Amino acid sequence: MHSGTSSVLAEPLDAYVRRRARSALALSDGEATTAAVGLLRGCRGAGDQTRTVCWWLTAEGRPTMIDDEDGSDPLTATAECLQALTHLITAPATRALFDVARASILERRTDVSEDVEKRLFRHAPPRPLVLGPLAPVVEPVPTATTPHAPGEGLLALVDADLSDAIRSAARDLRDRLRASRALRLTLSALGGTAVAVVAVLAFSAPESGSSSASSVVESDAIASPVASTVETEPRVPLSDDVVEAARALLARASSCAVGEHCSSDVWEDGEQTGDALIPVDEATRIELIDDFGGVTVVRVGDPGTGQYVTLVSRNDRWLVRAVRTIADQPS
Repeated sequence: MHSGTSSVLAEPLDAYVRRRARSALALSDGEATTAAVGLLRGCRGAGDQTRTVCWWLTAEGRPTMIDDEDGSDPLTATAECLQALTHLITAPATRALFDVARASILERRTDVSEDVEKRLFRHAPPRPLVLGPLAPVVEPVPTATTPHAPGEGLLALVDADLSDAIRSAARDLRDRLRASRALRLTLSALGGTAVAVVAVLAFSAPESGSSSASSVVESDAIASPVASTVETEPRVPLSDDVVEAARALLARASSCAVGEHCSSDVWEDGEQTGDALIPVDEATRIELIDDFGGVTVVRVGDPGTGQYVTLVSRNDRWLVRAVRTIADQPS
């Protein structure tokens, strides 16, 4: 593996695009400028077009090209990234510039590529891509409502036996009102509020012989919380000591790689992303490289032969986002 940059690598660009697409945060024009210009310049400077490469994001939120035996040639890899990023953009003018940029790569038009780069800078000043945290969008679950007949909402608030008694009294009062003009005049003298309450109860109550279903809630059911899902696998919680939390998580991740069914508890996307993680135990050297608030990069192993691992906090626990084996560049 070889990298053309000494920057710390944070995440594969294609994995970032999938994660960003699940969030509510659209790609800003400034981020689009950074992404497109980095891709265009990297592609023009790739040299040997028979290389197989992939694109990663650095810890500074900028794209960088990395040799990868499972990747594509520089032109194809760059065009695919530009197309994927276009789906994250909402501004029509910015999307149009990305389309021109992608066409310049596919047609190998260096002059067009350089021109669209200048247009991007005029369109919006560059800004680093937001690495995280990016909370996924949660769609609200619609709740079904049952329409009530007039007056049913009031009676539903009382005990079933009491509501039956109210209905019985209301029916009796209604019959007496119909039979006695004197009683009607007496109720009129009590004022509009009393009449309104009596009317709601009397004339919304069902006729004799009909029934109204009411629900009696047991007190035990109210007091008992809804049972939560029991976790069958241990998870690594957040900790003020990021290095020790990283050690516990990576030890579990390295053991998970040899057969345990625990991928969803250690990897952000539920499966391994990037290179195979080296074995981690109590003696393994782990060094904190940078902390972006919810996204942390650590170096695992010896400085010359180790790995950069990106960790992310999610739901009060740590997860592994990406692993990259890369030799440190000489200063």
